[in-house]
Amino acid sequence: MTEITTSKIAYECLRAQINPYAEELWIYALSSELKLIKLEMVFRGTADHCLIHPRDIFRILILNNASSFIMAHNHPSNSALPSEQDLILTRKIHQLAVLFQIPLNDHLIVTTKDYYSMAEQGHFKKWKKNSSRMLY
Repeated sequence: MTEITTSKIAYECLRAQINPYAEELWIYALSSELKLIKLEMVFRGTADHCLIHPRDIFRILILNNASSFIMAHNHPSNSALPSEQDLILTRKIHQLAVLFQIPLNDHLIVTTKDYYSMAEQGHFKKWKKNSSRMLY
């Protein structure tokens, strides 16, 4: 079983499967030892948009008894920078992950040549500071 301990390893696991024509959202369900339990494409959209619903993400995680997870989606434009919608979605999923007690370790935006890690760029630390104001 593959161990996903860095964003680069996560990117390399997905890189060959990237769809160059349509956005897709992938979920890495991980064990408590960060071993990959399941890598699954959850949603497929168009060249610049993908509709996503949190219940489908968390259903996969719960059914596979995941201890934590990584989200990844591609940008067919080949720009790995997150859009405002990407940041809003990630923050929402991050908050739900706290409530479900299945931590979101990272959200990668991937292209055929590069990736952007929201965790490495400090987004999760910022949100974690504000999570004490969330309703539990």
